[in-house]
Amino acid sequence: MVLLLVGACGHPTDPRPSDPLVQIPSNEELAQSLPTLADYPGAPWDVTLAIGSPEYPAGPQIYPADAPVEPTGCGDIPFQRKDQIAAASEGSVPNGIAGDSGRASVRIMRERPGTDLIAESVDWAKRCHEYRVIYPGSGPPDPETVYPTAVSVMPPKQVDGVELTRIHLTDNRAHRFQPEGSRESMVLLARAQGLVLVGVRHDSGQTVEDLLALTLKRLESNKPAPKPLPDRIDTSELRERTDKELQQLLPSALDAPREWSVRQSSPIIRDGEEDGEGASGCSRVPFEDSVGWRTDLHRNFREIAAVSALRTVDQHNETETARFGVEHSGASVIDETTMWAKGCGYPITPTESLGDVTGISVHVKGEANSRIDYTASLMRVRGLLVITKPALGQQSSQIARHLVTKLQHAQFDTAPNGPEPTLPLPDPSTRPPGDVAFPTPSAEATTKLARIGQGTLVDTASFHVGGYLPTDTPTRSSDDYLHFSSPTGSIACTWRKYSLFCDVPQGTYARTPKPAAIAERWQDSVTSFGWGGLQNGVAAEDPVVYAVSNELPYGSTIRLQDNIECLMENDGLTCVDYARRKGFHLSRDDLTPLSGTGALANDTRPQPK
Repeated sequence: MVLLLVGACGHPTDPRPSDPLVQIPSNEELAQSLPTLADYPGAPWDVTLAIGSPEYPAGPQIYPADAPVEPTGCGDIPFQRKDQIAAASEGSVPNGIAGDSGRASVRIMRERPGTDLIAESVDWAKRCHEYRVIYPGSGPPDPETVYPTAVSVMPPKQVDGVELTRIHLTDNRAHRFQPEGSRESMVLLARAQGLVLVGVRHDSGQTVEDLLALTLKRLESNKPAPKPLPDRIDTSELRERTDKELQQLLPSALDAPREWSVRQSSPIIRDGEEDGEGASGCSRVPFEDSVGWRTDLHRNFREIAAVSALRTVDQHNETETARFGVEHSGASVIDETTMWAKGCGYPITPTESLGDVTGISVHVKGEANSRIDYTASLMRVRGLLVITKPALGQQSSQIARHLVTKLQHAQFDTAPNGPEPTLPLPDPSTRPPGDVAFPTPSAEATTKLARIGQGTLVDTASFHVGGYLPTDTPTRSSDDYLHFSSPTGSIACTWRKYSLFCDVPQGTYARTPKPAAIAERWQDSVTSFGWGGLQNGVAAEDPVVYAVSNELPYGSTIRLQDNIECLMENDGLTCVDYARRKGFHLSRDDLTPLSGTGALANDTRPQPK
């Protein structure tokens, strides 16, 4: 999904050059160099493109803006200053009802005269290593709430010869809506053409670095995102074009009246087709599944992308949309809708003509006590099905008309590669790289795992404290995290809710060879144990084990969560998931998977406090 916002915060930041001979790009011109939906890898993505600043720029937020922040001055986050944002592209991976599962955003910022935004950001990160947003309470029933965030300055990274300054943030709130998610995010800053590029990523892998590199190239070459739109109309079919090629044709904010914002979107992709509606007869609209997590579920077409125009009038939100996709072989959604509308008594009228494009419009109205009352148009443009709501002639924003016009004029320099292939469902038997198989349960393994419940159970309070980098002052992590190390320092572990990561940098046990596809991200000294089993090595953009942690004494057992514990002994670390009767032993010399029998009993001792 791509949301393009014009005017709200953008124009006050437009440059005003003192030298009339100096040509400084406007915010609108800079926005053309930012990544769009077509540039984001794979699908699905929600991407907000703003000319000027979004209302809530990606990254750490101080909300409301006047909320008290400690230390003093840490509420002014340089790379979050809205008045310096010229344009932004903010992407998130939608996951249906579960919310967002990843973010990757890029924005272009201007510098105030005589200042260095990157240096200011680094100075802020060092001063505000642990800043706290404070929300005062009103009394004992409503205590004060504090939201702490840990900040670390990472070593710089090179992308296409350009140095990226990296700032790592960890959300250490005690409670939040999705406590099982990752709490880390990374801010990346680079300089280009007298401007500062800022990337923000959260659970999105290499995407931000790739998008930053793309934006840098466009700025350096002064070549904006491609739009294959010649002046003449073409009649060749577009069905054989890929989704990413066709997403280049989506209208932008410049195609809508100023009071409208514009959103582009790609449909959610999930395994299976659960959650779709089970309606039939007149309740089943042929061109829209109104209940499922995407509109084409159980329908005779595959949606490729959509564009929506939105505005607020008298506190009432208005939305106008246009979607396009490819009908299934032998299907005609237009004919199906015509028969359905006639059979259900819904009025049908011809669609407003756009050149050679024709179709139908239908008025869908529910019972008197129903809120269902809308119009829609269906048409076929160069082999693609286009669906608009409201009907084409009733759209004030004209966003659907712009989409149809772009589809009519589209021409590509390359030969079509065929329609987008259907992605195969993942094979559940395929294990991640470095996966360690568990052996057959044995009495010997059961005895080893049972020893964990005999160690001295420790209070975990001091193990919520850790330092992300070796030079970091330790801070208190969230309740989701625990950090501990062996007395010799040879083993260091971080528990992130549901998964334990342990690092043995000097280990001599056999390591998993670096997988070619993820070699740069592969951390072969780290072991992972959790829902996904046991892995010898992990793929991650950043360190997953905190560099500074408190010592877990020999003979001590630490409870990570119900049913999962670890025992530190002279010969190494032994961990167990009692619910699955699985565990492992880890030392410099070995990584050994263990499987217990039914005789393995849970540790029922109360947690010390």
